[in-house]
Amino acid sequence: MKRPISATGISTPSAVPRQQGFTLWELLVVVAIVALTFALIQLSPGLVESDRNLKRVGKDLGKMFRLLNQEAVFESRNYAVSVRDKGFVVLEYQDGEWLEVSDKFYRRIKMSESQSSVLVIEGLVIDTSQDDPQPHILILASGEMTPFEWRIRDEATQKRILLEGTMLGGVLMTGPEPLT
Repeated sequence: MKRPISATGISTPSAVPRQQGFTLWELLVVVAIVALTFALIQLSPGLVESDRNLKRVGKDLGKMFRLLNQEAVFESRNYAVSVRDKGFVVLEYQDGEWLEVSDKFYRRIKMSESQSSVLVIEGLVIDTSQDDPQPHILILASGEMTPFEWRIRDEATQKRILLEGTMLGGVLMTGPEPLT
């Protein structure tokens, strides 16, 4: 088929293919589907919120250890953490005995009812079921800390985190990861 030629001598196509785009309705449907999917993921308690809670507990405990280490060094005090199955107590060494710290900041970090913990020091699992607080993890004025592994598991989400403390006061959190 011959193309028509314009007055300038340039050939012009007789039928220019019209380019199709998305209609407004198609775009609205796609945006609605994406928004609905995002809302379902955000509101699903089993997928997001529980992992966040376990991760928050681990991060808060890591911050607490760093704070205790700094306070111990700067104020020449000796602290300890007494780990319980469902939580912990912060202790301070005063007048020859370990006394519970009255600072409310340390009591704000709470484990949920579905969370439990196991403390391992030097490869030994520590009995954390005692009523009176025992100094399990020492945080000394010299900047040293008892190396430990604190395993916190959440039965509701079937996930766990691991806090590892070093002798020089560092704390590393890994997880949340599925229970094995």
